[in-house]
Amino acid sequence: MANNVTYYMGRVAKGGLLDSEKLIHAVLNPKPTAWWGKGWSFFDATRYTIREIDFVFAKLSKFHPDGEVVISDPASKKEAIQMEPNLRIASSTFIYIPKYSGVVFTTQPNHINEHQFGYHFANIIANTYDDFFVDCTVNLISDLRTFAEKLSKLDGIYKIHAKVNPPNPLFGPLWKSLKEYIDSRNSDSMSVREHAGDDAPLNTELPLHVQNVVNQTETEQYLPSKPLPIGDAAILMAADGYGEGLVQGRQQGQEMVTIKTSETNRNFTFGRDPDPAALFEEASLIFDRIERERHMEHG
Repeated sequence: MANNVTYYMGRVAKGGLLDSEKLIHAVLNPKPTAWWGKGWSFFDATRYTIREIDFVFAKLSKFHPDGEVVISDPASKKEAIQMEPNLRIASSTFIYIPKYSGVVFTTQPNHINEHQFGYHFANIIANTYDDFFVDCTVNLISDLRTFAEKLSKLDGIYKIHAKVNPPNPLFGPLWKSLKEYIDSRNSDSMSVREHAGDDAPLNTELPLHVQNVVNQTETEQYLPSKPLPIGDAAILMAADGYGEGLVQGRQQGQEMVTIKTSETNRNFTFGRDPDPAALFEEASLIFDRIERERHMEHG
């Protein structure tokens, strides 16, 4: 267990002229970026195909463009500074699987957290194409059980924010109507913002819907009698990894509590230095399980 680390699970949303092939090309041939004096890029990237499924295995690394190290010389009993360009600071192992629009990745304390990974991953992809009509974001897949527990503690919901990027052709039954609406508008994304006044919460049954999704089995599916309201559907789409969502409500009559879909993320443990094929097999099993658990379908 000492050699195991946490791998976080997300979806990669692509916009503009960016498609899976261009994204993989960018991972294999990245143009480094700079952020607060540090460099960021992809390294050791290799493309694989298993069971006719393409994926790419690589590392996202943070490095010192003008790094230096201290060299100790026992003979002279002195130390000297030696320049070491592009000295690595931290690295995150990841695998991108276009079939699931999925990415799984590790983090590094104090250097690369879940949100920093997504930001720099997308930034490098865009920079590789000179930000010319490409858009890329990484959205974490929520652990619905944890999300449901947090929502159940709210006395009322007063704010719902979501920005979603519907997949194609996959869809979740509870947000199918919202996906169809967005598709009909020929749109890549949609933002929803709902606010209630201070005197009464929003008219929403979101906690109930999320809990019922958690309680469903592979043989017994939860299907409401009518399509979910736009705000609720958008949060569920975001929770499945196709956007980002925020719910704000009161808890025990106290001040507002904010719950983000990205803070209750799905993850698993695996080897720190994995065999790419083994990591692919594990990630594929979990992505398939998520689709079955949530009864996601292909249109």
